[in-house]
Amino acid sequence: MSVIKHRPTKAKVTIICSRNDQVLLVRRRGAKWKFPSGLLATGEAPIVAAARELWKALSMHCSHLNAVGTIEVGSVLHHIFTTDFADGCSVSLGRGIVECKWIGWEDMSSTMLKPTAAALLSRDLSALVHRDEPSASELASNTN
Repeated sequence: MSVIKHRPTKAKVTIICSRNDQVLLVRRRGAKWKFPSGLLATGEAPIVAAARELWKALSMHCSHLNAVGTIEVGSVLHHIFTTDFADGCSVSLGRGIVECKWIGWEDMSSTMLKPTAAALLSRDLSALVHRDEPSASELASNTN
C-alpha cells in the first residue's frame, strides 16, 4: 500500500514590514490589501526571494530580514519574514502595486484583506512581529 503525502503546490515569501507598531499593506489594481509577498523561484533561497520582492514591489532595501517560520494556507507554503523600518523610510510603488499604507494591527480586519492575507492574519502574525527579546542588532549594539 502506498501513502500519498500532501505537498503544497507553490511556495511564497510573505514579508511583515513594521514601523512604530504599524504594518505595511500593499494593493494591486482591483484587489484587496495584502502583505508584501511573491512566489519563490525554483531553487531560490526564501530570504533572497523576500529581499527581491521588497525591492521590485516597493523599492525598499532591507538589511535585516528575520525568518520566523512557514505557514501553509491552502496549497501554498508561505515563508514568513519580518523586518523593521525607520520612520523616514520611503516607499516607491512598483511592479503592479497601485497603493500601499501603514496600518495598526488593531485597525486591520479580515474583510479588507485578500483571503490569503486574512488567513495569515488569523494565525496571529502580530505575535511574530512584537517580540520581547532583543534583536541580534540590538544585542550587538549593547556589547560595544
